[in-house]
Amino acid sequence: MVGLGGFGWWASIALRREGHEVIAIDKNARLVDRAVDYVDISVSGDATDREFLRTIGAESADAAIVSTGNDLAASILTILALKDLGVRDIYVKVSGLEAARAVEAFNVTETIFPEREAANRLAHRLETKTVLDYVPIAPGYSIQEIAVPDGWLGRSLSELKLPHRFGITVVAIHDLLEGSLNVVPDSERPLKESDVVLVAGKDEVVARLLRDGDENGPRE
Repeated sequence: MVGLGGFGWWASIALRREGHEVIAIDKNARLVDRAVDYVDISVSGDATDREFLRTIGAESADAAIVSTGNDLAASILTILALKDLGVRDIYVKVSGLEAARAVEAFNVTETIFPEREAANRLAHRLETKTVLDYVPIAPGYSIQEIAVPDGWLGRSLSELKLPHRFGITVVAIHDLLEGSLNVVPDSERPLKESDVVLVAGKDEVVARLLRDGDENGPRE
């Protein structure tokens, strides 16, 4: 992790919590000291310096996240240093579209634009109160946590045939009343009012279903 500002700090904690070994780097000694108890190695230094990165073992890293705030030059120089050391997967936090275009010219694994992603998720949640969460997975496609549409109540996934009819898939069912989460849902289990479902598919299809309902309606 290069950069221990807000994004870098929380990303480091999340990665460590998931069991990853985390090396955190920042020029600011105060931020480095704050991270000591939360990562495996926390060190103050210049991540644009290839030899410095080598001394702390960066060349053996499986992946790197670069989060240097608005300092685009530092991000680019860090990317080049990491590539020189053979780090294959490099994720870069950017502050805007122009920065994203500049960084993508260096063939990084992914650019991360947290403000835009958070805004998109909020916009989809505000669009309809039945969307509880929204995670984009590709342009125009997402995984959405939604309340069960009225037309699905009392019907099973097998009966609904959602992949065939709409090109969407229910990947999990969360029963709020029982507190249970079924990540591989039973296709014969009827959906209930206490359920919320995680649906993967095309955004416009999910939006239409939430707006207009299932044309087959509820089972008699």
